[in-house]
Amino acid sequence: MTDPDVHPGYAGMFTRDQYPGAYPNGTRIRKVKCDPGDAHPVGTTGTVLGSMGHPSLGVGYFIEWDPLPRHAVFLAGWKIGLASPH
Repeated sequence: MTDPDVHPGYAGMFTRDQYPGAYPNGTRIRKVKCDPGDAHPVGTTGTVLGSMGHPSLGVGYFIEWDPLPRHAVFLAGWKIGLASPH
């Protein structure tokens, strides 16, 4: 696992690593749960940039939200689901 890094053209540091069992990078997701004060509401869609294991969150994801392009945001995995589950 590499440390999160700066990627040209993006605000925020993130990794493109893929944690075992996590949604693959490039997967289209949507927010399914929120905590008070979250910036993006349930239903917001985005794309997985990378993922990593986190001791208290399980899998954590770096997401690029559609309404906030080119900004990497770290999010607990329990807050997201597939954008179009089949």
